[in-house]
Amino acid sequence: MTLQDEALTYLLNFVCGLENVSTDMKGTVSQTSLKVGYTADPDRIEQYDIVFVPSGFFASDAYGKKESLPTSPLPKIEGIPFLFGSDLIEKKGSTIVIHADLPASAFCFLSRYEELCHPELRDEHGRFNARWSLLTKNGFLAKPLVDAYTAFIRKLLQETGRQMPTNQGKLSKLWLTHDVDVPFYCQGFRSFAREALKGSGLKKALRLALQKAEADPYYTFRYFFDTDSRAISLCTFPVEGIYFFKAGGNSIHDKPVYSLESKRMRHLLYAVQNEGFQIGLHGSYSSGKTGKISKEKKLLEKAIKENIYSFRQHFLRACEPSCFTQLENSGITDDFTMGYADMAGFRLGTCRPVRWINPSSGHLTSLLLHPLAIMDTTLFQTSYMGLSFDKAKDYCLQLVEQARLHDGELCLLWHNSNISVQACPGNQRPWIRDLYTFIIDHLCDIDPRN
Repeated sequence: MTLQDEALTYLLNFVCGLENVSTDMKGTVSQTSLKVGYTADPDRIEQYDIVFVPSGFFASDAYGKKESLPTSPLPKIEGIPFLFGSDLIEKKGSTIVIHADLPASAFCFLSRYEELCHPELRDEHGRFNARWSLLTKNGFLAKPLVDAYTAFIRKLLQETGRQMPTNQGKLSKLWLTHDVDVPFYCQGFRSFAREALKGSGLKKALRLALQKAEADPYYTFRYFFDTDSRAISLCTFPVEGIYFFKAGGNSIHDKPVYSLESKRMRHLLYAVQNEGFQIGLHGSYSSGKTGKISKEKKLLEKAIKENIYSFRQHFLRACEPSCFTQLENSGITDDFTMGYADMAGFRLGTCRPVRWINPSSGHLTSLLLHPLAIMDTTLFQTSYMGLSFDKAKDYCLQLVEQARLHDGELCLLWHNSNISVQACPGNQRPWIRDLYTFIIDHLCDIDPRN
């Protein structure tokens, strides 16, 4: 596979943490007085300030196969794992030559090449889980490895007197996102029958069915509206909230299937828009495989009378690379699916938003991937991390600090049905609401407005 020139430019730019870069047809990235090369040609090396020696990964006959990936434990350069090349660092004249193929290593995580090579590693929902990833096996899921490459490269260059950007230790953006899987505990005939026959009886079922939407046990949106608005007003870094709504699906995992045209749903959609939050598409369980993303996007756009640009796949099912190609073709610009369901951390190896490079074609796309760091269900569900409140707090703070350290984004995902304070299914971990409050309070306090 040949990495296209535009993709190589972007990859070198991203790994080095450079801005306003340009490239020539030989893969040279330049920024005023700084030049970065990706070459093994000894006659060209001293043209650059820093050179990465290609390992042959992109040209390998094994490309796209699992044998193209190394096995654990990985080699390290100054304590940082990498996938290809050697740990040799040398000087040739004034040029720093790095034999660790950090661009190819970063590509494997940023493009999710690793998952492409292991189609046999999927759980019951067709997902590649964290426990199979090289990041987890090498202790770097909770630390953004690609961003560690960037910090390492900057340090090398600064030691030689080059002027490089320095991190500010501040989040570049906070994304507060909410998947509306189950907007109401009791809605429609089926939930009424469930309560009447298997729940608390006919009387309570009638009361639940006839009450206003705001009185429903799962209507916790006012809490999110107020808490997220507080973050927007108090945090010095940008904060944005997104509510992801379903617009289709007929799998058992899509239930409950709700109508966007129902009175309750129209009321909820209006409330989200009226509070100033964004609405995104929560692609149905099989939409990535069945090609229905565009259809569902149009249905949601019709309901809210606005264009949809943000997306997250239900159950975090990322059917790569065909799903991402569908997103780009349907007009989606930003994807928020890239987190593991079974473990919180940095699935892409970065806490920075990154344009997706198609690992099958080597083509740089316009689709921007936003790393999902923390999902509520991941933390408390026993089949995932199964953490206690105190351990969840400590782990979340680690991820927050890593994102701050690298001036990255932090993306949270909390479900309305998980934080109900009323006694009903879904309220299995009452501290999930308290944990969200704790994280938001911490983010508001670490860099408060004057």
